[in-house]
Amino acid sequence: MKEAETQNMRSNYHEYTQNKSGRLGKRLTAVLIAGSFMLFSSMGAQAAEITLTVGTSWNDKFPMKAMLQDVLKPKLEELSEGRLSLEIHMAKSLCSENTCVEQVKFGQTDIGTASVSNYGGFHKTYEILTLPYLFNSDADAERVLESFLFDELDQISIARDKMKVLAIVPLLGFRHLQTNVGEIKTPSDLKGVKIRVTKSPLDGALLRAWGAVATPIPWAETYDAVQQKVVRGLYIQNPVHAMMKFHEVSEHVTLTGGAWTPMVIFMDLKRFNGLPDWARKAIDTAASDLRSKAFKIDAEYMVNMGAENTARVNYYQPTDKEMEQWRSAATRSWLVGNKLKLYDRALARRILETQDGLGSMIEELKKIGAL
Repeated sequence: MKEAETQNMRSNYHEYTQNKSGRLGKRLTAVLIAGSFMLFSSMGAQAAEITLTVGTSWNDKFPMKAMLQDVLKPKLEELSEGRLSLEIHMAKSLCSENTCVEQVKFGQTDIGTASVSNYGGFHKTYEILTLPYLFNSDADAERVLESFLFDELDQISIARDKMKVLAIVPLLGFRHLQTNVGEIKTPSDLKGVKIRVTKSPLDGALLRAWGAVATPIPWAETYDAVQQKVVRGLYIQNPVHAMMKFHEVSEHVTLTGGAWTPMVIFMDLKRFNGLPDWARKAIDTAASDLRSKAFKIDAEYMVNMGAENTARVNYYQPTDKEMEQWRSAATRSWLVGNKLKLYDRALARRILETQDGLGSMIEELKKIGAL
């Protein structure tokens, strides 16, 4: 065989083996791509393994939106690697303040939110948080909850109420007194004035202790009632006062403080315990993350929501001596809570003792039998 023909045969054989190897490589690549697609498809299917529904009455303008949609939901999805997701229903689209607890208890909703006052219609464990002047500030409330109070109330709730509370979060700070009767400096200025209150026994007791005529009115009717002077004011958080345009009908605000306004985010204990171990761990960790961020979120909303009210209302900041009058009068409302067994006296005393400057209040509460 001639040398040229031999080289030609070698060249043809080399080209054949290269083409064959190339076709084999392409086939292997195709198989790998298909296998990867099937693997990722399988993983994608797990993303919808468990979907929890969440119902809240608050709309997008309030901090509950950020807490649920920007913190709890993404954290749960991250910790569960996409196997657990939240379906959030805002603005009463799934349940209202008065129905969220009931729907969670009956398994119609997985997670609900409610103010302590509305939650208290079913379970009293968290009523202690609304005792007037229990906390000096939001910072104190956060510190006490984080150090021991949340865990203690959670254990009581699990044992007694059969509820799993994921978080206690603030709702725009403390309530203050808003009226249309002129400047209110001390409780004596409030004597005989009709003030709208909620159905909470502590809410009514506080306003009566200050000398007002406590008048329960549904929230939806409150603006008209104040405008028409059926009542002459209300007792709500200043950012809510601004958001709901109450400055138009109650332009005087006395910075009394007093009632802190917490929200409870909760699940039915049986529903929680029925979840896989990995899901419960993800929920617990995500809820802890929410609790660590909730006060900062709330503070940012308070600044943004209340800023526009500054030029539209007349604020009055009581002097230290005047504040003592508001605090002293408020202690009498604790007797109502004590009579209704809304709080544990030893626990309430411990909460007060962990904060600075409340010694005289503790002594007064002991003197009247509220501690």
